[in-house]
Amino acid sequence: MSEVSLFELLKEGDIDNCYQFSDKASLGGKDLVEYLNTLLYYSVSIDWTSDIKDHPLIVINSIKNILSDNRNKPSKILLNYCLDILIKGTIRDDIKYIDEIKNEGIASTVFVGNLEDSLQSGDWDKAKILAAKIFLASDRSRAVIDTIADIGLQNIEHNGVFIFHLLRAFHFKQEKSQTWSYACCLIEILRSKPIPYPHTRKELKPNELFDQIIACRNPDLLVSYMAMFRIWDGDYVRQNSYNREISHWLSTKQSLLKKMKIKESKIASDNDMDNNYIKITEKIISQRVSFGQILKKITILETIRYITKIRPDKNLYYYAGQLIS
Repeated sequence: MSEVSLFELLKEGDIDNCYQFSDKASLGGKDLVEYLNTLLYYSVSIDWTSDIKDHPLIVINSIKNILSDNRNKPSKILLNYCLDILIKGTIRDDIKYIDEIKNEGIASTVFVGNLEDSLQSGDWDKAKILAAKIFLASDRSRAVIDTIADIGLQNIEHNGVFIFHLLRAFHFKQEKSQTWSYACCLIEILRSKPIPYPHTRKELKPNELFDQIIACRNPDLLVSYMAMFRIWDGDYVRQNSYNREISHWLSTKQSLLKKMKIKESKIASDNDMDNNYIKITEKIISQRVSFGQILKKITILETIRYITKIRPDKNLYYYAGQLIS
């Protein structure tokens, strides 16, 4: 079975035949990689009109990261859950759109600056046309994704976590055939909030606030902060611009943290966290709560998992307690 077939089955809502793909993926190897890549691709292809924080891409990418703890025998529960949350998603016809732009002909000169201006001013229809032309003129490169993400990070408070997961999801395989859908997804997400002007760079790095962020016991802030922490240490073409916006956002958080009386958490390790993140994710999915609550908990868990890998000495019991309560 091919990747396209799974995409089409999801589109048709044929969950029974989709499970055949998860059966193969549960054996690990190439089938697992292709399976996860298709789920990520389908996620960004969904015509999403709800709250950005509930976008399925966030939870699919988080689960993808957690599944890497056991690539040889990935959890069938998690593989099937990903199908279940995508099966009803209506997708955009991104291929039709790009074909129409292609048939109209590409201007001899297309400037990235014009795309940036359109995004900045909120002229979304023009921005999408320019993005399509730049995409085609650049031999379908990822440059258009990086440009849109750069503008989007001018509003980290709203777009930051989503942009992090989208960049990581695309990096998973970086297939040219999927690039345009990732770009379209970003444009559609940015439409929901006005884009502020670029901010002034601050002399502040993420690691300078690490302990303060953890100690303030704010799960949403922790998730956003760690997303920016990970982008900061990336290797993106627009890394300099990304870091400029991250440094400004950090400075706004630093001001708030100074006003708070923060004490290091002294909560004892009396919870059910045993560092088996796959089992914990399965437990979260089994809870009788809304999809939004499940997504939030899985995103927090994936953040905890990353922190324990780079800073195993940190006290994260408060955040763990939010997952099993």
